[in-house]
Amino acid sequence: MALFDRARAKQREREQERETVHRALLDLRQRGQQQGAAAVVDESWQLVRHCFAELGRGDEEYAPLLFETARTSFGLHALCGQWLPATSSALALCTAVAFVEARSTKHGVPFPEGLLPGVQVMLDMSPDVAHRAGVPLAACIIAEVLTAMQLGDRTRAREMSAILGSEDALRRLHAIRRSQQETINRESRKPAVSVASAAALRSQADAMLLQDLNEVITGSENGYLHAGTTVVPAVLAASLTGRSVVYVVPGVGAGTAVRLEAPETGLTLCESITLPLLGLDAVRTQAKRVRDVLNSGERRPRLRDEAAREAFDAVAASVWQPVLEAWPDLEGGRVAVIPVGESALLPLFTTPVDGIPVCARMDLTVVPSGQALLFAGTWPRPPRRETLVVADPWYHDGAGGVPIEMTVPEAREVAALHGVDPLILRDPHPDSDPAIAPAPDPGTAQPPDRVADPPSAALLDGLVLRIAAADLIHLAGHGILDPENPLNSTLLLGRPTPLFALLPHDLRRGATVVLSACHLAGIGTARSAEQTGFPAAMLAMGASSVIAALWPVPDVGKTKLLMTHLHEELLRNTPPSVAVGRAVARLAGEKNAAHIWGPLTHFGA
Repeated sequence: MALFDRARAKQREREQERETVHRALLDLRQRGQQQGAAAVVDESWQLVRHCFAELGRGDEEYAPLLFETARTSFGLHALCGQWLPATSSALALCTAVAFVEARSTKHGVPFPEGLLPGVQVMLDMSPDVAHRAGVPLAACIIAEVLTAMQLGDRTRAREMSAILGSEDALRRLHAIRRSQQETINRESRKPAVSVASAAALRSQADAMLLQDLNEVITGSENGYLHAGTTVVPAVLAASLTGRSVVYVVPGVGAGTAVRLEAPETGLTLCESITLPLLGLDAVRTQAKRVRDVLNSGERRPRLRDEAAREAFDAVAASVWQPVLEAWPDLEGGRVAVIPVGESALLPLFTTPVDGIPVCARMDLTVVPSGQALLFAGTWPRPPRRETLVVADPWYHDGAGGVPIEMTVPEAREVAALHGVDPLILRDPHPDSDPAIAPAPDPGTAQPPDRVADPPSAALLDGLVLRIAAADLIHLAGHGILDPENPLNSTLLLGRPTPLFALLPHDLRRGATVVLSACHLAGIGTARSAEQTGFPAAMLAMGASSVIAALWPVPDVGKTKLLMTHLHEELLRNTPPSVAVGRAVARLAGEKNAAHIWGPLTHFGA
């Protein structure tokens, strides 16, 4: 009993200590508002160091406190233009997030709702601050830790130990560790530097990466599950896929591009540049502009085309021109873009540079995180294709609206290319010749004489299982993006199929998924840090490639032509990322309207 009483007393003492820290933080924030950031900035850093030390001693209850103190310290230092301690605070916050996330996963509960707004704010601001501090590796660490939390847990739990424990991955991890150790040894031979210098902070980031590599290698060799809390998955993905990884990060006033390379390339592991025109306000304004025009029901092709080309011009000026000017060797190479936060709403894949879509200037792909690239690049593509083509042209349950006239012809033509029968869930013209009809004039399609018969419940109940069993999946129908709750985003196939209903299922590893539907490349805008949406989810479910559209897909014959060009390339065993780039370039080169080919994006490896 005495031992129990002592333990209870110790627990109460620790709770009182944490409450004291919490009150000190609240007092500091109040004084900061009254007296200015400079008056309390040093105190904020002391609180961060105290919480970090207590968490390091094993008191996991300090993780939420470290999150709040680090966020406060980051904001105060950033207001004072002190980029180095601001970046250190951001790295401390990442440690807190990793602890909170690991504990949430262990207990099977979601990441705490109250911390998510803070995660979003830090993602919007801290990578740019790390760039200003001259520590691009810290920007990568921050971006990787703060993104893809909802779907990242699922993939780690299912596959990470097998991937990291493979012979090839371990060989690459050992090589990366040797390179990182050599970097640290080389820097240690230089004269000592101030603890408040950029060099010291770079050493801190390098040490974090090396520590994480050691933990991953040791854990993998001993059969433990460990995903790595910094950029180990991203560096390994760059090595496995042979891709340069470029993070595109909007910021307050200006944005940042961070380039990550595998050590065996002989290139700098990590470097960054400023993107002067990629401020958060500019990104939001441009994304809203194109959505407003293309989602408004505007049928005039000229106005839709103008909106798409306006978006292209903005992305070319704010992202691709400065990136290719700084790193011209990316041209013609293999590149994976990780759009951080709301930059995922921009047409980064198809934007023309000097008149040529960037996806045709390089083998380009988009991924929500380095970890997603690792999974997509590790899963082998199936040696033979089990192809499934599904189409449903109707809104809702066929009870209203005008069906998408070209959906069924598109499905039939795609299926014919692969020598399979399409699964047509509802045919608006069941008695007509199944030959491909000419494209209707946009906006003039009329409802059919009768509503198509609904598919049977038994067919629909088995549809998800059929999707999960195929290697090449083409789904054509209506797509609905729910930006406030993206897990409710829906593909209309016979009946609404929301994303949350698909998530419990696994796809065949290495599958290619084509979503010929409006909007389904989009993400939620309420918490864009999570990058939650159909592409991230399907990559987490096992796909290596997901092809989807950011905007509405026009119901015209040229859209069908774009899809047939894509599948012709896939039949030639062209890698899906290259196949999409060639299909887009072909339509763009033939002077077709930009709003037709502009929204298409390849996600994955």
